[in-house]
Amino acid sequence: MIDNSNNIKQVINGRVVEFISDTHEYFVDGIKVPSVTQIVASVLPNQYRDIDPAVLKHAADKGIALHREIENYEKENIKGYTEEFNNYLYLKKIHQFQPIENEVLIYIESDGIPVCAGRLDMIITSKEFEGLGIGDVKRTANIHFEHLKLQLNLYALGYEQSYNKKINFLKCIRLRYSQANYLDVSLDLEYAKEKIKEFHDS
Repeated sequence: MIDNSNNIKQVINGRVVEFISDTHEYFVDGIKVPSVTQIVASVLPNQYRDIDPAVLKHAADKGIALHREIENYEKENIKGYTEEFNNYLYLKKIHQFQPIENEVLIYIESDGIPVCAGRLDMIITSKEFEGLGIGDVKRTANIHFEHLKLQLNLYALGYEQSYNKKINFLKCIRLRYSQANYLDVSLDLEYAKEKIKEFHDS
């Protein structure tokens, strides 16, 4: 269920999971939990530490706009107009992947206790792979592969726990101006579980 403020409230596996848009906060059964992004930022080095906050804000806004273009196209068949959106269509055609869900809400629990929540960009199918995969859209100048690996594996763990469906592959869809890359990310759920434990032990 999505309300007019872009907040999301959804029952997943018997738990009530909420996303509050204005504050970018997540709640599971009324208890605030960290986001997947916060877990990643806490256990791995900050790759943006020396970058001007104004530059980061500008980049984030452009990334949000691109995500919105893609979501509008996949959900409403409204075509975007930017070079990056057209490159997204190019990658879809070349690699023959198809989103079946967009902006999917997930949560992760450990020993029966919710530990974090988040929203993944898309669940995809592909003629190149069996089963379901996660596609993550990035617009960053550089790919930080360790951060990407942890983020996507946390999403994979959360999706499997939340919806009882197996994730078979992970992909990064990188779109930046004229650059368009469809990158493999290694699937390693044990790595995600180790980092969650590290987060809670710190």
